[in-house]
Formats: sequence, C-alpha cells, structure tokens
Amino acid sequence: MLKVISFKSLSFLNKYMGIIILIVLLVSSNNYTFAQSYSLTSSNKKALKYYDNAVSNYQYTDYDKAIEMLHKSIKYDNEFIEAWLLLGDAYTETDSKLEAISAYESAILIDSLFFPGAYYFLGNLNFDIGKYQEAVDNFAFLSSLPNVSDELLLLAYNRLLFAESAVKLVDNPTNVVLQHIATPVNTPNDEYINYVNTDKDYMMLTRRTVLERSYEAKPVYTEELLYSEHNDSLWNTPIAVNLPWKQNLDMGSLNLSADGRSMYFTGCYWPIGLGGCDLYVSQILGEKWLEPKNLGGSINTSNWESQPIISSDGKKLYFASKRKGGKGGSDIWMSIKLKNNSWSPPINLGDSINTSKDEMTPFLHADGRTLFFASTGHPGLGGYDLFISRQDELGRWSLAKNIGFPTNSRFNDINIFMSIDGEQSWISSDRAEGEGNMDIYTFSNYKELLPQKIMYVEGTVVDSLSMKPLKAKIQITNISTYDVVNTTFSDSITGDFLIVVYPGVNYAFNISKKGYLFFSESINIEDSVGLSIIKHQFKLSPFAKGNKLVMNNVFFKFNESELLHASTIELEKLVVVLKQNPDSQIEIVGHTDNIGNKTYNIELSLKRARSVGEYLISKGIKAERLFYVGLGATAPIASNNSDIGRAKNRRTEIIVK
Repeated sequence: MLKVISFKSLSFLNKYMGIIILIVLLVSSNNYTFAQSYSLTSSNKKALKYYDNAVSNYQYTDYDKAIEMLHKSIKYDNEFIEAWLLLGDAYTETDSKLEAISAYESAILIDSLFFPGAYYFLGNLNFDIGKYQEAVDNFAFLSSLPNVSDELLLLAYNRLLFAESAVKLVDNPTNVVLQHIATPVNTPNDEYINYVNTDKDYMMLTRRTVLERSYEAKPVYTEELLYSEHNDSLWNTPIAVNLPWKQNLDMGSLNLSADGRSMYFTGCYWPIGLGGCDLYVSQILGEKWLEPKNLGGSINTSNWESQPIISSDGKKLYFASKRKGGKGGSDIWMSIKLKNNSWSPPINLGDSINTSKDEMTPFLHADGRTLFFASTGHPGLGGYDLFISRQDELGRWSLAKNIGFPTNSRFNDINIFMSIDGEQSWISSDRAEGEGNMDIYTFSNYKELLPQKIMYVEGTVVDSLSMKPLKAKIQITNISTYDVVNTTFSDSITGDFLIVVYPGVNYAFNISKKGYLFFSESINIEDSVGLSIIKHQFKLSPFAKGNKLVMNNVFFKFNESELLHASTIELEKLVVVLKQNPDSQIEIVGHTDNIGNKTYNIELSLKRARSVGEYLISKGIKAERLFYVGLGATAPIASNNSDIGRAKNRRTEIIVK
C-alpha cells in the first residue's frame, strides 16, 4: 500500500508558490516495513508510528498535531531525517520560522546531501527573518551541489539574486531616520497614509478595522477615512471625514489630487459598479464631498482595479489592476484624459515597472515624472518593498530602483506619500516596532528620492469689491508653445485653488470669470532653482466703468510696436471679455520704462497701444469701442533702478470707459 511523507516538492521551492504533497515512499500499512526500492532513514517502530501519524495530520492541515507527533517520533530516533524535514515543513506552515530553521538544520547535520531542497527552504526562511547573508550562503551552496534539477537550480539562482541585493541594501543604508507617528494616529489596527496638504499640517488616512463577525471563518474588515490636524508638534486624534455616500458601501485605497479637491478611490461591489472593485472620483465643494462618479468602462473592468492616483495636471490616471494583458499578478497601468473628459484605454507601464509578481499602490509626485510603487517582484528586503522610477523626456520609465534600507524592511512597506515640496515622505509599514499591523511613518527625503523641482500657485479668488469668493477659471499656458499646460477652477464656496507648473518654461497665468476683468501674470521660471511658491489672494474686478486690467503677457519686439506672437494667448482672452460685454468701450494705455528719450517713449507707448487695438479689430471688435493713450515712462508702478522693476513698468493696461 502506498504511504506518503509530506515535505515540500520542487513545486513549492518558493514559499509563495504553494505546497503540494510529494509521494516518495512505499510503506507497508501493517508493519511499517518498506519496499526494497526505498526505505526511510529510521527503523525504530515507535518513531515510524508517530511519523506516520504526523503525516496524516499534516495532510489534513492539523499542523499543531503533526508537530506534536513529530517531536515524539524524533524522541525515539533523533537521526530520523524525514521527521526533521517534515517538522520544518509543519513549523513553516504555522509561521514559526526560527523553529523551522532549526528543524531543517537538524536534518542537514545528519546528512547534508540527503535532501538538497532543504537549503532552498533554509534560504527562504533566513531571508524572511532578515538574515540575508545566511540566505546567500544557503542558495549559493545549493547551486554548487551536483545532481540538482534544473528547476531547482533556476529557483535558487533567482532567490540568490534577491538575497545578494538585500545584503547590498543593508550594507549601504540611506541617510534616513524613520519616525513612527505616535498614537492617536497609529493604533493596533491598520493605518494607511492617503494625503498630506501643502503646509504639512493636515493628514488624511485610512484605518482598517477587523469586525467582530466573520465570513466563512475569515475576518471581515471595515475601512474608515479619517483626518488629523498637526498642532504643537503633535498630530491630533483622527476624525472621520464626512462622506455622505459612505453608509453600507465598501470604500478604500484612495488618493487626492495635488490641490486636495478631487478624491480618486476604490469602491467594491457598489450598485453602479462594473466589476468587483471599480475606481471612482468625487469632488469637494467647500467642505462637502459630492456624489462619486464611476470612471467608466475604459478604466473599470470585471477584474480588480484599485489604488488610483491622478497627475497634478489632471490629465493622467495611474492605478493597479489585475486585468488581462498584464505581466502577471497586479500591474500598474496609466490612462489619459481625453478632450471629452472620458478616459483612454489604459496602457501597461511595461517591464521597467511591472513583473510577474505584484506591483501596486502607485504614487506620482506633483512633478509628473517621479513614480513610487510597492512590489514583490523586484529585488528587495522581503514582503512588499517601495521602488522609484523616473520618466524621461520621451516618456520612458527608468528601471525601478529600491528606495533603500531602512525605509524598506523585511516587512511589508506598502505605500508612500511625498509632500509637494519634495522634502518629506510618509509610508505605511507593518514592521515590528509599530503599534501593530500597518502603521504610518515619516522621514526627510534624501537626495536620490528628490523629485523634479516644481512651482505651485496656491490662492483664493475673490471679488475685489465685496471680497466674496468666486468660482473662476485658472489657466497656465506655455508662452513658447502656446499649449495650455494646466487648467483648474477655484472652489465656488471658498474661492481656493492650487495649480502646479514646472521650471525651465515661461508661462502666462490667467484667472478669468464672466462679468469680470481677468487677472494676468507672467510666470518666468526659466532659470529658477529650487521650488517656488506663490500664495496670494487674487482680486477680480467687475467689468465696470473705471476698473483697470494690467495685461502682463502682451509682448513687443525690442524698441518696436510690433506684437510678438506670444501676446495672442492673452489678447484672445480680452477678445472674449469684450464680446461678452458688447456695449462696452475701453481705453488701451501703453507704458514704457525710463530708458530713452521721454518724447520717444510716449510715442512708442501710443504705437503699442494702437497695435493692441488693431489686433482686437482684426478679431471683430468695433474700432469705435477702442481709445488709445501713450504715457511712456510717466506712470511707473515699480522702481526703474532694476531689470525687474523696468519689466513691470513696460506694460499694457485696459481701462473700462
């Protein structure tokens, strides 16, 4: 009769690949004598009896009982190799790694070549507990043995690469001091970082709690979105975010847009869902989150979609999915927002990011080119590690790089959020020194993690007379290419907005609203170094008699009145305003700096004012609505003693008559 022992077959040689029973022994069912073709390493009847009992318990997944029987078997025969091997398997199944290591090592001490696969198991276990050099030794020794199958050699080689990489990471730590965020933010439950505002004094996090009830003997979780404010060097007790739709709906894995006003998240088994877990978006109005919208059939499938992150310009969405066409497991995908506000079919980010294992929790910094994600497929320290990849000018992603030790650990380091200024990061990790399960940690970024330098404009739009907040259109345009780089709207309740731009380019910055003169500014960060921030209250003047508009993005050839093509970006906005107010008249006022003859400057400024008028007339504005004044250098708004001051004085103004 066939009898079996149960130690891991080559199909299991990676602990992540599952366990199957290897039938290797022919044993008599009555007297434990063995077929001539094979015999166990023990002839002690009591040892064999307890061993046979342990096999049965192991096969029925009663590992604790199997362990008890194996210890009794070994008590009667301490050199029973198969019993030690099965004991290693049973301890592995109960996550008793140190005991499993001891059992496998005992088997090897008896006969180092009896079962070469034991070195593979030892390598994996040593890797799991952070003994990376021991793991290297285990995998390397296995690779040197004769008569080892090609399958096992390949698995050992791949694991050896991971172990060697881990040794290098630990031997070359980054200059990071990881700080555990204290209670009440972190608790024995799972806490995941979602968002931190520009001032780093407001945090959103998800807390996952195990419910008392269970389903089919498995724990049931509930997730709650919370926020905490930072006061007096401490984070306050987190408070539930008011989400009107939350009741009875499973929601999690969320990220906010750079301005904190759009929430992209995962909803599982929602009535409006297209599959099990879909992606949704909600906008905030004042302090109220609006009803979410499903992102549609291009993004969502019948498969699993989760963990969305939107680019700072709102044009690209990154997310994790197990959809068809991936590299294996969970992959990271990207979709582009189309002109009709729908989403393009997603693109897999490719081999530099995705592997045959799992990649998830993408985070794209506001620079649009620095991507972080968690992976089990790239060489790391165990569990999920965090990786970084950067996009070049051609849109290609660099090969993922481990962000290093001690930020990564042998535990699961699952997601990251980086401040918009690139100076600080927060991660979620279940490492041992936390409160329990996943906790939030923070650290100051080191040089290799720093994103591309950016600039952002954060402000409030109000009526210049009533100071009432306004919903207005904010637009950033590349002066060189005339491309609209970013567009957003201020909140209709608060008037707040945030918009991101990038260095190395000159921009036209405009704020416009029907019934008002638009705001005009030229943002010159062509030679900027470091992050720049503009925080300002922007006052829009109603389109009414006497109100003035300074057009900072109207440009002329040097010492001439001919308009440069870049001026059309702003002049077109003036055309729109004039057509919205067809009965109005305006005065176009030209100004210069104080360089040159006074009379010449007045003539030049008048010619420039007329050039603006000629452009408006060419766009259908009636000539009788336009009046011209040239003031030369007689009405400066800044000192003419500097280049910056003179540039401000060389301006065109519009006054409503």
